[in-house]
Amino acid sequence: MASWQPRTRLPGEQVSVTRTSTPLLPGASALLDLPGLGRLGHFIAVATDAPAWLSFYSSAAAREADGSRPISRDPEPGSGVLLDLATTASALSITAPPGGTYFSAESAPPVPLLRALVRNTGSSQAAIAVTVTAVVLAP
Repeated sequence: MASWQPRTRLPGEQVSVTRTSTPLLPGASALLDLPGLGRLGHFIAVATDAPAWLSFYSSAAAREADGSRPISRDPEPGSGVLLDLATTASALSITAPPGGTYFSAESAPPVPLLRALVRNTGSSQAAIAVTVTAVVLAP
């Protein structure tokens, strides 16, 4: 019997999703899964409430493979890194670059998830809230 998945977003709809990490010591990182952004869309802006280095991925496997890359090295082409950026104390919100498209390469989760890795680049422990604003192209 076929299962029905309700549509949660409409194509062209602008949405904002926020997720907060566990408290992170300076230099520590945490995995974040952001539901509600659909399978395909365009980043509009990304914001944090503390300085952080953020990477967004097309799959959990891509995130796992990239997890130990230093901030000084660019991701390899085809690695599944969709967007890589850093916020600072003076710039906690960043407008996404043109062509900042995201997609989910995973078919397993019934609800599409945007995979992210957040790293605390500040000088004190912080639970970092990450807010992604995007336009959903495919729910």
